[in-house]
Amino acid sequence: MNKRFMNRGIAGLLLVTAAMLACSPLALAAQSGSGETVKIGMPPWPGVTIKSQVVGEILKPLGYDVKFVKASAPIVYLSLSQGRVDVNLSAWSPGQASSFMPYVKKGKIVKLGENLTGATSGFAVPKFMVKQGLTSDRQLAQYADKFNSTIHCIEPGSGANNIVQKAIKNNIYGLGDWHMAHSSTAAMLAEAKRAIDHHKPIVFCGWQPHWMTVALDMHILKDPKSLWGPHGGHSQVLTLASSAFVKRDPNLTRFFRQFQVDSDTQSQWVYESSYKNQDHQQVADRWIGSHLKQVAGWLDGVKTADGKPAAAVLRAHFKQQ
Repeated sequence: MNKRFMNRGIAGLLLVTAAMLACSPLALAAQSGSGETVKIGMPPWPGVTIKSQVVGEILKPLGYDVKFVKASAPIVYLSLSQGRVDVNLSAWSPGQASSFMPYVKKGKIVKLGENLTGATSGFAVPKFMVKQGLTSDRQLAQYADKFNSTIHCIEPGSGANNIVQKAIKNNIYGLGDWHMAHSSTAAMLAEAKRAIDHHKPIVFCGWQPHWMTVALDMHILKDPKSLWGPHGGHSQVLTLASSAFVKRDPNLTRFFRQFQVDSDTQSQWVYESSYKNQDHQQVADRWIGSHLKQVAGWLDGVKTADGKPAAAVLRAHFKQQ
């Protein structure tokens, strides 16, 4: 994403797409199975894809049938409000709050808590430039010659692109005479990698969690004016659940309230599953098996589908592998 930047103007699309989703084989599959089926809404973003896989690999040994419902974020929120999806792990706030908060206010969706800490976005530079003293967006104008007064960014119409345009138009951080080189996310990161590998200055749009923070020797600068969002570009990533699920399954609701990872962990998951193209299930199982103590914390007080202590059952399952 960048997955967290969304265009608004989706009201008309919601009704049409929702009707298609309700009749699709995917939607029907997501509603099939026993009463222990958990339906996880999953937008097509690398971060939430692997994060949902980790949750699935935790719940399946506990006797739960996990179904992934793939749809755009607005449709996932609509489906949550209608009880066709149980849980979602990718509600970015404030970026997507306008899409899900109306359902929360009506009591159709419940916010279970923040499942990801350390999510942020902003202007990024090679780490060697940080060692030279560049740590804040306030200093960018001092380095205009080194950067050729150019900011590399992603697709036109994206939130990141709009933020850079705003900075240039309003001369924020003294960027009024700079220009933006926009391209696809892949092309921007390829350009950033070339520059970093050759020890050349570059400033580009960065965010985390993402594989870029693992694969590239980069650093996201401080944003004291909160150009990139409240609190210096930091975001909350929330777990949402349908109100029907919360009432129906307080046991798993407890698990989802307790599930939380940091940005570095999710970035590593994305690096392995997307950048390195490793099997998602294997990435999830490998991480769970080596972090059973942390996972046990998420399962504190949680039971398996047949009423046994979940942490003990999961530990036994992975010890046998």
